Amino acid sequence: MSASIPVHERPEPRTGGFVSAAMGAALLFGVSLFAPLLALLSTVSPLPLIVQRIRGGAGSAGTAAALATAMVAAISPTQSLFFLLFLALPGLLIGEATARGRGIVKGCTWAFALLALEIGAALFFAAPDLAHVAVTPFEQTRSPEFLELLRGSGWTQDHIDAWSEQSKAMGQAIAVVYPAVFVIVGALVVLANAALLRFYLLRRDPGWLEGGEFEGIRWPLGLVAAFVLSGACVLLPPLRHTGYNVLLVVAFFFALQGLAVVAFFARRLAGPPLLRAGLVILVLLNPWAPQILALLGLFDTWFDFRKWAEPPEAQQGQG
Repeated sequence: MSASIPVHERPEPRTGGFVSAAMGAALLFGVSLFAPLLALLSTVSPLPLIVQRIRGGAGSAGTAAALATAMVAAISPTQSLFFLLFLALPGLLIGEATARGRGIVKGCTWAFALLALEIGAALFFAAPDLAHVAVTPFEQTRSPEFLELLRGSGWTQDHIDAWSEQSKAMGQAIAVVYPAVFVIVGALVVLANAALLRFYLLRRDPGWLEGGEFEGIRWPLGLVAAFVLSGACVLLPPLRHTGYNVLLVVAFFFALQGLAVVAFFARRLAGPPLLRAGLVILVLLNPWAPQILALLGLFDTWFDFRKWAEPPEAQQGQG
């Protein structure tokens, strides 16, 4: 008699490989410890663990995560805790939701909820340290050593002065909104792993995917209320810092909804997939893309732009 399979979860014929998954995750994370310029690779270090959850099951993925954490701990015990809490565990939640047929978007929701809770706890217990981490890069770009490098590369004094002023202004802004910045960075890490997972499954096993899952993102009307209230808090000095942080996070989520609208219409354009993907990339490369997408997402809450691209249900049935 065959073993029972959980509801909404498909069996995967391939098992094992948790050692390779662990080594891949540890390598992607560990390379940033030795080559800071490759630090972005660490953000997708959970991907091998996510794939292992889908291919080999929960036990195999959990073992791979534990083994990867041990490998990182052999290099840096402190960084291993960060890897486990802020990368591996959220990544396993994405894999869990996908493996159980809940969809990648649901997995992103679970992963972001865990990250938001962890970031909130970190801000509560170590806010000054996190503020220092956020502001330090902008202080370093105004250091005499860095400015001398700019001067040696041919920058004029006027350009250097303008750079210093911009860096100082950014540092002052980050000192206020660093909590929102950490939350948004956490969300971007989740999205990066989800996007690569989707690309992997499209090429290897599209049956795990639900068509147009990301394109259907629409936030509830309550997010508009949060947007309005946070904007009002900005006008009140005692609540100004809180208002700025909430406003930035809410605007980020509206930008995601706006991006979903763009992806929805791009997918329905006549043309090869590469052309449609290029259109979305061109939108993202626009210097005003965050503001445009946030406004598009905000107004989509009321107008639901995507419904105009679908034929009425009555017409669908007549075909």
